[in-house]
Amino acid sequence: MRILVTGSTGFIGRHLIPELVIKNHQILEITRSYEKSLNIHGSKTLKLEITSDHDYFKGIIIDFKPEIVIHLASFLTPSDGYKDINNLVESNITFLLRILDSISQVELKLFINTGTFAEYKSGTDNIYEPAYLYSATKTASRSFVNYYSKTYNFKQFTVVPYTIYGGADSQKKIIDYLYESIFSIENLDLSPGNQKLDFIHILDIVSLYLHLIENFETIPNMQNIHAGTGVSTSLRDLAKLIEKLTKKKLRINWGGKEYRHNDIMDATANVELNKFKPRWSARISLRKGVNLYLKDKFKNNI
Repeated sequence: MRILVTGSTGFIGRHLIPELVIKNHQILEITRSYEKSLNIHGSKTLKLEITSDHDYFKGIIIDFKPEIVIHLASFLTPSDGYKDINNLVESNITFLLRILDSISQVELKLFINTGTFAEYKSGTDNIYEPAYLYSATKTASRSFVNYYSKTYNFKQFTVVPYTIYGGADSQKKIIDYLYESIFSIENLDLSPGNQKLDFIHILDIVSLYLHLIENFETIPNMQNIHAGTGVSTSLRDLAKLIEKLTKKKLRINWGGKEYRHNDIMDATANVELNKFKPRWSARISLRKGVNLYLKDKFKNNI
């Protein structure tokens, strides 16, 4: 299959693309940095660096004739400040519309959009209540995907990842801060730590995207897929698990910071809403996933 991927050098993209290459899919990456993409994925993919010249940008995509688009790119921030508005709109709405406009002239089969669990602040699945301006732009983006899907007759799914961990990433996640506190001289100030999050390993997320690609013809259109395990764990309990597995004490000052404005206190995927067949489910428990995470750290002497 010819697959166009945005956000190819991000957390999911850097783990997903090697698997797509192994399965002999032809990949066109849309990237902000050709050099960064080359360092991560080598020359096994085609690359299109983002440019302001939309006619050129669109022409390359049309020539590639993608059959599937995997849209991973986004600008993520918990800030609602005015200084972030341009980046949020440009990355999460305008850039998406550039992609949708470009694929309107090819015979696309499937568009896989990527949402966020922060679209459901109330915890009521499939009822949108964005917690941040970032998640509001992700909710807004669904309308554009719906419009193009209906107008140009291609299938579309939205994957809603919960709290992804494991593997390599250029940006630290909460599990990294917890682990690194073992080696810190001073205690790390965190919130009281009672947020309950659904931690899902990156390998399970990759398996979901592969599952959708391999089975999209039999999966009904417009699926909203909650990509989690269905089990939530508080930050405090995650810290206890790391301590148990490493036999080391984490240096955490719980309550050293206040909760963020609009912090989501319980983000658990309702996996029962994922009724499409053939069914997908996460396979890596938190204990197993943290063990994998720690093995990677020890292997790399981090």
